[in-house]
Amino acid sequence: MSKALLKIEREAVRLPVKDRELLAERLMRSVRREPLSQVEEAERRFSAWRRGTRTGVPVERAFKQIRKDLGW
Repeated sequence: MSKALLKIEREAVRLPVKDRELLAERLMRSVRREPLSQVEEAERRFSAWRRGTRTGVPVERAFKQIRKDLGW
C-alpha cells in the first residue's frame, strides 16, 4: 500500500460514520466501472461454480495451460 493511500485511510477512519458510509458507497460505485481485479474475477468465478452456473476444468488441463502460459 502506498504512503499516500495509508494517509488517506488514516484520515478516512476518523470521519463520522455517515461520512465513511457515503465515501465507501462512492468508492464502490467508482470501482464497479473498472475492470475486475484478478482476485475479484477468481472469486466471481468460484461463486458461479458453487452455484452450479459454471463448470470447472480438470486439474490436469488447468496445470497444462498454466505451464504453457509460463513457457515451461
